[in-house]
Amino acid sequence: MKYISQLLLFILAVGLWNCEPTEVGVVDDYKKQNPERLKELADNIQINVTELAAQIYEVEYVRGAGGEADNAIQFITWDFGNGETSKQDKDTVYYINPGTYNITFNAYTYDGELAKEAETIVADEVLECAVPKRIMMDNFDDDAAYAGSWVQKHSSDVALFKDYHVDTNPYQFPEGNNVLLIGKAGGWWTEVAFDFDTDVFDFSHAGMWRKVAMRFYIPGTFEVPEGNFDFNIPESYLNLKIGLNDGSGRQEIERKIKLSELNQWIDVEFDFSDSTFDQIDPAKVESIWVMFTHAWDNDRGAGRDGTGVIMVDDIELIQKIPGCFE
Repeated sequence: MKYISQLLLFILAVGLWNCEPTEVGVVDDYKKQNPERLKELADNIQINVTELAAQIYEVEYVRGAGGEADNAIQFITWDFGNGETSKQDKDTVYYINPGTYNITFNAYTYDGELAKEAETIVADEVLECAVPKRIMMDNFDDDAAYAGSWVQKHSSDVALFKDYHVDTNPYQFPEGNNVLLIGKAGGWWTEVAFDFDTDVFDFSHAGMWRKVAMRFYIPGTFEVPEGNFDFNIPESYLNLKIGLNDGSGRQEIERKIKLSELNQWIDVEFDFSDSTFDQIDPAKVESIWVMFTHAWDNDRGAGRDGTGVIMVDDIELIQKIPGCFE
């Protein structure tokens, strides 16, 4: 029995030794620091820092170019010295504000953690082109920046939408500005969309557009001639969604709304930078959807009931990094 236990321990130890490391604890869990082998690796690895334009740099780790074995480096991180990091072998960094920054390459191996300073960057001025540009799509007081029209996309609450937001009669908030008014009176959601007449927007990773921003206001009660819209939607079901549509499908980002956010203007941004875009072609966005919704609970059969109004204003499209390479 003693020998069987020893054999099992030996097999377990071999199994652990052959396991691939994880990002957490790769140094402590697999092997003690080996300074000599780490120094040899640091001397041989190939890392490149290339200036693309003033205060814009491309960093690259070329795997195997320095003669290291394929599995010598398990995973990497870049520390750009400006609060940003990356786990990509090749990436681009923008230094927006003046200052001195150190780019550090970190490699995690079975011999321990290696940190190598790759470059020192001196930025002299504010990089204006790296500050995302905001385009006011529609503030409901002026013509929209891009030709198009607001269209009701759901059968619920059509009367409220048509009566209180049409081109000739948008709802006017007490402060005097016009807003997009979306009423909720049954159904799972109320949704409207701005369909662009001719423009198509590229929200892909290589494209110009990144975010949709807006302001919203949910009054506790809202009086209309047809009756009051008293807000009685449970917080756990309450959402605001923005969708990008390419004509065949819709990619959505959802934001939960809290009851504490009622009766005040709230600024929100919906960032599509990391979206998988498994529903649409992100390079062909032809419609922006706004959805005021609460979720359906299959267990409780809840979600349909409740009324309320959401007011939306100052819808903006936010670019990524326009103009930096022009």
